[in-house]
Amino acid sequence: MSTRTTPSAGAPGYSRASAIRTVTGREIQVATKNKGIIATFIIVLIVVVGAIFVINYFTNKDSDNPELLVSGADVAVVSEIAGDGIDVSTVDGRDAAVSAVEDGKDAALVRTDDSFELLSDGSPDASLSAAAQAAASAIAQNDALTSVGVDPAEFTAALPDATVTTTDISDDAQEDTIAAVVTTMLGTMVVLTFIMIFAGNVGGRVTEEKSSRVVEIILATIRPIDLLIGKVLAMLVIGFIGTVVILGVAMAALSTTGMLDDIQVDAATLPVLLVSFILGMLFFSALYAAAGSLVSKAEDLSSTQMPVMLIFFAVMYPPIFGWSAPDSTVMQVLSWVPPMSLGVAPMRYAAGDMSLGLLAASYALLALTTLLVLLLVARIYRGSILNNGKKMTWMRAIRSS
Repeated sequence: MSTRTTPSAGAPGYSRASAIRTVTGREIQVATKNKGIIATFIIVLIVVVGAIFVINYFTNKDSDNPELLVSGADVAVVSEIAGDGIDVSTVDGRDAAVSAVEDGKDAALVRTDDSFELLSDGSPDASLSAAAQAAASAIAQNDALTSVGVDPAEFTAALPDATVTTTDISDDAQEDTIAAVVTTMLGTMVVLTFIMIFAGNVGGRVTEEKSSRVVEIILATIRPIDLLIGKVLAMLVIGFIGTVVILGVAMAALSTTGMLDDIQVDAATLPVLLVSFILGMLFFSALYAAAGSLVSKAEDLSSTQMPVMLIFFAVMYPPIFGWSAPDSTVMQVLSWVPPMSLGVAPMRYAAGDMSLGLLAASYALLALTTLLVLLLVARIYRGSILNNGKKMTWMRAIRSS
């Protein structure tokens, strides 16, 4: 183990703020030149944008409106009854309608003197059958009204609204929040993905400096705790910028494909997810830094990172499997258990099961836990960063701290 001393907080000329700022700037500079981070960022961009365009392609692949040809009836009337989901056009006579259907048109509504006929090559589309039946009934009714001297337009205007509205008066009646829950769940997955990518790099950087013995030179001028803070802040900044860029590109892709109009996004979703990202980055960056400080070789890093990955999976799985039942007992409990609350609390807030005050309280508990983790990690980091001997275990590091 190295016996090199580190500067104390009260050392003459030592500025903690300057040291942290220097480390943060250096780590940001290194990260922006890291080929692994750049490649990961590009891959995530390609996957996100590609997924949006692929989903849009398959969604719209068979979304062309079915076409209904009309003969012997007013096209405008049929079109109004059919609605925007069916394209209505005219055709001259039954023979022309038969030829058009044989050539690939979906269906044709042909009116003779005393009947309506729907022509199709095989079974017609259900929407076309319903539209044809509704149009035939409306036209027959208008003709009957005209024959007895009643203006169809006046008759329609005199009809009262016969729409039946269903109202749930039970105590369990709630506003449908499924869109907000799904949107928040997907946003949480994006946030957790970025946390895993960028926080994991903290551990890699710590091990890299330790294995090359560069850290001994750095710690001759900077306190271990300040070095740790600088590394965590640097990846927080890089992760935040990367998150904003990728989400911005995703929003642009959604807007380009027209899918943005179909997505319900609560105004509070982004601020809530931003808080989750910041707390999650601080929590996991610190743990990854501690994991990196426990080993002296990069090949040993996976063993000390495994407990951190298990905690990460414990945070990631509840939103994936519990989004459909955010009010269940398990989800209620997990929304108050850090760090699982990182993913569960925002989703329960989106579902209306948690008020803003309760969400803030859950985040406060998570922030307190994060602070305690940072303090523990600082002690572990300070005691293990200069240990170049045998790989340390988490239990040994905690006892030594």
